[in-house]
Amino acid sequence: MARPDTESRLALELIRQRLLHGDYAHRLPGERQLAGELGLSRPTVRKAISQLLEEGSLLRTESGRLHLPSGDGDGVRRKVIAFLHQGSSLGREAGLWRDGVYAAAEKRGLTVRSMAYEHDDDLRISAAFGRYDGVFILLHSRDQVTPRLMKRIQEAGTRVVGLDQDCSSLGLRSVIVFPSGSVSKLLDHLRELGHRRINCINVQVDNPVIESRIAAWQAYIDQHGIDGELCSVEDAATLGDAYRVVGERIRKGWLRRGAVLCVTLQAAIGTMRALYEIGVRIGKDVSVCVINDEGMGPYLVPSLTSLQMPARQKYVQKAVDWMAGLTEWKTPSLVQPRDARLFIGESTGTSRR
Repeated sequence: MARPDTESRLALELIRQRLLHGDYAHRLPGERQLAGELGLSRPTVRKAISQLLEEGSLLRTESGRLHLPSGDGDGVRRKVIAFLHQGSSLGREAGLWRDGVYAAAEKRGLTVRSMAYEHDDDLRISAAFGRYDGVFILLHSRDQVTPRLMKRIQEAGTRVVGLDQDCSSLGLRSVIVFPSGSVSKLLDHLRELGHRRINCINVQVDNPVIESRIAAWQAYIDQHGIDGELCSVEDAATLGDAYRVVGERIRKGWLRRGAVLCVTLQAAIGTMRALYEIGVRIGKDVSVCVINDEGMGPYLVPSLTSLQMPARQKYVQKAVDWMAGLTEWKTPSLVQPRDARLFIGESTGTSRR
């Protein structure tokens, strides 16, 4: 059994760790609850709390409740922001947003808590609004910002930012990294190569991001008098599904010449594999490009012409600074890159009309 002084040091270290990592954003539980959570005696926990009070890392109200100082200065208390995402697991895109938020927050000395929610009326969303200094909410669809959720955001005592969807017109400050207008850079590249037929492939369920990319392709081919056909299969949930459904179309004679714009990386990889298996030369017989390469474009074989994925940290930094009270965020309430970087790979080449 640990000696009393050892137990006191352990209690002090455990409580410090919880404070540092934002387990208690503003107020601590009482001694009894803390002792139960830590598996230590109340006198031991009381001794650790006394030391934290003495050094100013904790404050006690007149009612006896423990809470944290404001976060200014060099105390233990750091401002805590939440990163809310839907579902228990993070996909690649969601992971990139989370990493960007963590990096931007660490730069300013803030702590981030990653939290999952299951639906738009989940009580965990309201709990985050009431508990943290700021909240990022990753949105899969603009439709997720229902009037009910928007009302909760407006009434929240914290600063809230939506990620990956432009909801600024609804009054929600937003950050996106692929402006729909940047799609024209890919299409300009294909047109300069002499392509006068540019098809479009989508294998994702429609959401505002997918819809805006397809709309940008349609507007471009209409404006420039280019032929093109949309192949949209919304039930290809995995890369294997994308390969299968696109492959079925290709094996029936579709897409043996010309160019194709893939809405997502999943569609591009499935398309390139299916073309390769029937002997179509990618970049020679058919040009393939994708709007978001998710960082993989230069490393595929052949390398994939793409709009490259920008680092998220640069664009969420303004939001983090606003949450930390370091800057104002006036209109416009949308942060986005001016443009997306075009990577020209081996997957696109001169038209063989």
